Amino acid sequence: MHHTKSVLALVGALVVTLTTTGAIVQTAPAEAATPRISSACSSVPTTTTEYDGIPGPIFYKRLQCMASKAGYAGEIDGQMRSDAWVFVAKRLAVGGYYQSGNFYGTEHPLTIAALQRWAADHDRYSGPIDGVWGPNSYRGAAWALNREF
Repeated sequence: MHHTKSVLALVGALVVTLTTTGAIVQTAPAEAATPRISSACSSVPTTTTEYDGIPGPIFYKRLQCMASKAGYAGEIDGQMRSDAWVFVAKRLAVGGYYQSGNFYGTEHPLTIAALQRWAADHDRYSGPIDGVWGPNSYRGAAWALNREF
């Protein structure tokens, strides 16, 4: 019985797939494929946007860190590029906040609305979910970002 459990654990930990050419390909376990937050995020300070409602580079670095939890592998530099916006939307989709199957590489109203929903779910935003940034939207999103990691 102990031998059977060991074999099953080994098979479960390592998936071996035969390709159409007959070569053996080893793939990592599913949990290893789960994106992890970028190591650069450990040095990103909290953003003051939580208090003043004015976004700056640190606010956007924190958004990039959020995106890295969904697979964004770009720089954590506060310069939001299209791939960062796509991964922010994908991260918000995991929690059910992003309500579209299309992920836009811009600061799209659907992504802003998802950030508003996310902030509202943290009891930090009570305004309309309209996809338009305002000081309260920034404050709520920043509050949640400051506590996300």
